[in-house]
Amino acid sequence: MTRKMFQILRDSHLWVRLRPRHLVWSAAIGVVLAAAYNAALPLVVSTTDARATMERMLDDWSGGKSRISGEPEVRFWPEPLVTIPATTIVSAGSEPRPLAEIGRITASFSLLSALRGEQALDEITLVDPVFTFEREADGTMNWRKPHWLVQPGTVVPQDKARFGDITIENGRLRVVDHMATDGAGVDVAGISGTFKWPSFAGRLSAQFSATIGGEKVGWAFVCEEPLALFARRDASFKTSLTSSPLTFSFEGRGNFSTQPFASGHLQMSAASLATLAAWYRGTPETGFPAGGFSIDTKVTTGEQALKLEDLQLAIGGATATGVLDVQLRPGERPRVEGTLAFDRIDLNGLPLATLKPAQEDDRAWRIAQALVGGWRLDVRLSSQEVLAGPLHLTDVAAGVIIDGRRVSLDIGDSSYANGTLSGRAVLSENGLEQGGKLQANLKDADFAAVLESFGLKGPIPTGRGVLSLDLATGRPLWATGITDVFGRLDYSLTNGSLADFDIHAFTDLVRKGEFFSLSQASDGTLDFRTADIEASFVGGTARLDRAAFVGPAGNISVTGVVPYRTGSLALAGTLAGPEAGKEPLQFFIGGSWPNAVISPLSVLLSPK
Repeated sequence: MTRKMFQILRDSHLWVRLRPRHLVWSAAIGVVLAAAYNAALPLVVSTTDARATMERMLDDWSGGKSRISGEPEVRFWPEPLVTIPATTIVSAGSEPRPLAEIGRITASFSLLSALRGEQALDEITLVDPVFTFEREADGTMNWRKPHWLVQPGTVVPQDKARFGDITIENGRLRVVDHMATDGAGVDVAGISGTFKWPSFAGRLSAQFSATIGGEKVGWAFVCEEPLALFARRDASFKTSLTSSPLTFSFEGRGNFSTQPFASGHLQMSAASLATLAAWYRGTPETGFPAGGFSIDTKVTTGEQALKLEDLQLAIGGATATGVLDVQLRPGERPRVEGTLAFDRIDLNGLPLATLKPAQEDDRAWRIAQALVGGWRLDVRLSSQEVLAGPLHLTDVAAGVIIDGRRVSLDIGDSSYANGTLSGRAVLSENGLEQGGKLQANLKDADFAAVLESFGLKGPIPTGRGVLSLDLATGRPLWATGITDVFGRLDYSLTNGSLADFDIHAFTDLVRKGEFFSLSQASDGTLDFRTADIEASFVGGTARLDRAAFVGPAGNISVTGVVPYRTGSLALAGTLAGPEAGKEPLQFFIGGSWPNAVISPLSVLLSPK
């Protein structure tokens, strides 16, 4: 092929015409034209014009006053480009306040537009910008409404500068709020991304990323009617936030008025609650249960309300559906009402240690307390299954109420051990550090199954009956032990039995008038028609006010104290046989449970 090409050149005599001197002249002409091009273009596109154009654009965008330090540089090869040195933007007015500081600005431009006298800059890049949003103590903002933000219903003037494409490299956002009581602010560095708005009547899209708390966070925003949105009118938009700890998205309609409105589809999820908490607090978190959470709902906001419909909630291993209404009335605490239906709730992975603040001055803990105390919540809950330690409840109907510092959980109905369990847990109004109260009532339950689930062994009465508990503690919940609990217990059974207790062997040993171990009378079972036990708890000691067993083999009654912090016993009892006219046997129970030592009264009164 190459040989054929040379043959064609030789036959056409073109090779002779392209002599070296012609090549030299052609190259020289090219150099002259290039030099003339570079010498003439600066006369058409001056640095003064570029500076004025950029300042005008910055002023139109921000509504403030820009100031460029130094002279811009204009480059025409390999593409027309203007570079603006360090720039500052301050608010307009008699008392300028800082809005932004920009390390460098680059922008491309069209040569044809420049030749026509149009100084339009495109594809603008802001390098190392620092944007400051500041609210003073009087509520005024340093950023004011720009000229292009017209009132609703007003046509945008055609001479207003468009935004075009703006790229940010290594930006920083500072938010300072002098009205905040804690003086907290926001400082986000490492912001990079692109803002695209070709025309005021067209579509706006933005996509940025930054590193927050050591995690890369991406944010995207798209709006087909941006001017209407910024002018506080309803417009369709969608936005999303993506990061390893948390993802969030919303698509629907809304506005940015003083009473914001939004209606659309909201999704939010976190793969790990522990990771999310650690990211928020800035310290490792180990007390949270495994798993994360997700929310998928249709959200609608009104002037003073927020409604979540078709709500699908998943947290840990539990999923729920329902509806929530949030009322935001002026002068009142926000109020949340609604219903949530869970399939399964497992509380075993949530230790009480997670309620404990990491430090006494833990800022996140104070924020959480203020957040909870600032709401009124009344939510109805239902669950097909609830796991809490040895408790396995089914068909649970409950309610959660939070009103200021008053927090309560009411179980209206549930099934447990073939019985019905209801109850109430109330936290102290003085805070979690002051403990709380627990009330529970278990009716018509199989207490043999209850004792087995709790792993209790020994001579303990079982059967079907009723158990009522009324307990409280004044200690922090995460530090409460069994000796810190006080309250009362009532336990009634019918047609039950007392395992590991042979009443006939026990009677014979008492009559012998010698000390003996309860285990010596454990080869049997005492059947009873009724059993009634009443006890109170305080200071690590249980006072047995009454324990009465009535059965065909005899009646037993026991009273006394059980210092359960030491495991010891101090009880007095009587045993009345079924035979009429016989004097009841009396005895004393000491030692420790379940290895109790029985002392007949005859031994105590007349020791041998």
